[in-house]
Amino acid sequence: MDVARAADPQKVEAARARLQTYAADATAAFEAPAAAAPRTDAPVTGRPAHFVQFESMVLQNFLQSMLPEDSTTFYGEGLAGEMWRGMLAQELGTAMAERGGIGIAERVLGEHTLEDGKKKPVAGLSGHPTRLATAEQQTLATGLVEEIERKTVATVSGQVAVDNEDA
Repeated sequence: MDVARAADPQKVEAARARLQTYAADATAAFEAPAAAAPRTDAPVTGRPAHFVQFESMVLQNFLQSMLPEDSTTFYGEGLAGEMWRGMLAQELGTAMAERGGIGIAERVLGEHTLEDGKKKPVAGLSGHPTRLATAEQQTLATGLVEEIERKTVATVSGQVAVDNEDA
């Protein structure tokens, strides 16, 4: 403000008028046309939020590996360039996931979702009693195999003495 007060008031007013003219021209140049069609790529609803987040993360990793690494003129150089590249991949992945994604979450997360830490079937997909029983048996079998693996590793590494009753 001290500089503006020290300057000639007439020159300051002339500079302000020029800046306002430039600002008005710049605003007019960036206005969207009135006849632009409305966007139809609205986010897809009905998918659980964690499906969207998971798909966004996976797509971000895919996109970041596909973006060119040697384009320093576009991203910049050094750490800042890599950060811009990562942010671009993150935004692209999020936008794609919010608009339906490519089906990664549905394939990987399958027919179940977690609610309060418990696995619940997604409505309409796996409500059949036979499929629920099969899923429960698979969970129990997986737990048994993991327990056997833990005991085997502990025995082989010498952490636990071999007990004939447990084997």
